[in-house]
Amino acid sequence: KAHLDVVWSVEFSPDGKTIASASLDNTVKIWDAKTFKLIQTLKGDQSEVTSVKFSPDGKTIASASDDNTVKIWDVATGKPSQTLKGHQNWVSEVDFSPDGKTIASASGDKTLKIWDAKSGKSIQTLK
Repeated sequence: KAHLDVVWSVEFSPDGKTIASASLDNTVKIWDAKTFKLIQTLKGDQSEVTSVKFSPDGKTIASASDDNTVKIWDVATGKPSQTLKGHQNWVSEVDFSPDGKTIASASGDKTLKIWDAKSGKSIQTLK
């Protein structure tokens, strides 16, 4: 019950040891999947968080937000490492490719964007 608003998305880490939850309270929370205790809260300058996904290696998390951005988080430090900007409306969904090299995001601007996960640069916009 650590979130203060609606929880919009949840995701198990690839190793199954943790769970990430995204909430309209502007946070991503990381939980221990065995004890269900809160491990850490990820809070950057984003607003309501609509989607959360672990990278295939479990070292990073991507989160989508209604501030038109995708944030990339370092799981070990709990700090944002990148903010992907380019959508013109809220971002509703985010996901990593199976190899972790690209990120896809969907937006209320009626586009899908494909991003390079390492550089954070937009590769393609699908309209």
